[in-house]
Amino acid sequence: MKINERFTWAVDVLNIKPSDHLLEIGCGAGILAEQIGGRLTAGTITAIDSSAAMIKIASRKNIANAHFITSDFASAALPGNAYHKILAFNVNFFWKDPATELALIRKYLKRNGKLYVFYQAPYDITITAAKPIEEKLRSQGYKIVDTIFKKLSPASAFCIVAT
Repeated sequence: MKINERFTWAVDVLNIKPSDHLLEIGCGAGILAEQIGGRLTAGTITAIDSSAAMIKIASRKNIANAHFITSDFASAALPGNAYHKILAFNVNFFWKDPATELALIRKYLKRNGKLYVFYQAPYDITITAAKPIEEKLRSQGYKIVDTIFKKLSPASAFCIVAT
């Protein structure tokens, strides 16, 4: 099965260490979790999605070191100070009022942990599309470490890395 270019790019950006503990918000069918899980030996990937159908599909992949949870992010019972990296790909709470979710992310991140916000629109975008999310992150006390833009098919994408 050919993996969508955005997922292989995301794995490269995440620079996963074998002992990393990651949380993916909005994992869908587990495609990215599957790519991440294959790089972990002592680490884990916890993947959450509000769709029971998507979690069922993701769980069937039998990904080593993966845990799947059916829940919306704000209601999930996750351990605090547990994750080196928290990631979300095309998750819309960053476009709305993200205060609750960003406070939870801060609670779940390990000291010096990083948040990775990936976005690929259904149409081509430029790096300026990242500005509204960067502003929301800053307004909630996050520091932008990097904003990475990548020309992908069928449309460009970006990743905002924040602490």
